[in-house]
Amino acid sequence: MVTGLAGLAVAGAGTAAGTTLARRQRPYLPRAHAGRDDARRDPLTAALRAGCAGLTVGVEAGPDGRLRLPGDDPGRTLEAMIVRPLAGRVESRGRVYPAQAEPFTVVVEPVAPLAPEALDQLHEVLCAYDGVLSRSRGGLVTAGAVTLVLAGPRRLLAARPDRFLFAEGTLDDVGRSVPAALVPLASEHVAWRLGWDGHGEMAVEERHLLRSLVHAAHAEGKRVRFFGVPERRPGVRRAFWRELHAAGVDLIATHRVGALRRFLRTQHAHRQVASRGRQRVNVQ
Repeated sequence: MVTGLAGLAVAGAGTAAGTTLARRQRPYLPRAHAGRDDARRDPLTAALRAGCAGLTVGVEAGPDGRLRLPGDDPGRTLEAMIVRPLAGRVESRGRVYPAQAEPFTVVVEPVAPLAPEALDQLHEVLCAYDGVLSRSRGGLVTAGAVTLVLAGPRRLLAARPDRFLFAEGTLDDVGRSVPAALVPLASEHVAWRLGWDGHGEMAVEERHLLRSLVHAAHAEGKRVRFFGVPERRPGVRRAFWRELHAAGVDLIATHRVGALRRFLRTQHAHRQVASRGRQRVNVQ
């Protein structure tokens, strides 16, 4: 499937890190998404240890054109820190988590606009992980255990008939003939869509709008991710999480993954992902 997977992370991570991850990993939570944290040395290990179904990482193009996580270490490339370790898990387990029903979602956020040449180079790198990553060829998507979603302008991706990257959209794309083969994920900041501040009850009309939009996105084969929940006040963040969870939001992004994990474990059937006609992960 993938050659050269003996080193599952950058040099130095080694077997000890993998053993620690296996020993301390929490149960899989399909709604949890780890928010972007450029200061974290190893964001993937932290997300997997928490049982998250995905994470967001920032990237920048290095002097050699390779995409890497922000910082001074040229070895912290997107491939070395994210793609290769995930491919190693898929090779050994068949998927990222045994209970996984949807692709593990990695949202890639460039810190600056990417040149077409950077995407060309990344595509060549990702070809080595065919069978692990979701892939689109001429509008036909083959689901993998991992889906890479690129934030930002989608025109560069729309012009590529064969790609391992998908575009991130918003709920404004719902109902506008934007195919899920290009935009499989609609992401929104809570303040973009909701006027509610987390105190008291959400207005009935606002709750209905939220749930209707999520349902419409699912009908188009798109998943929904919300981020930007106020996190400093526990009562407020739990109130937002309750409404997002009840609305069927697929991924709830947070930097407080421990608190989200505890919240989700109190929710009914939190381990199950509702069937909406989307294909389950089936790694070839």
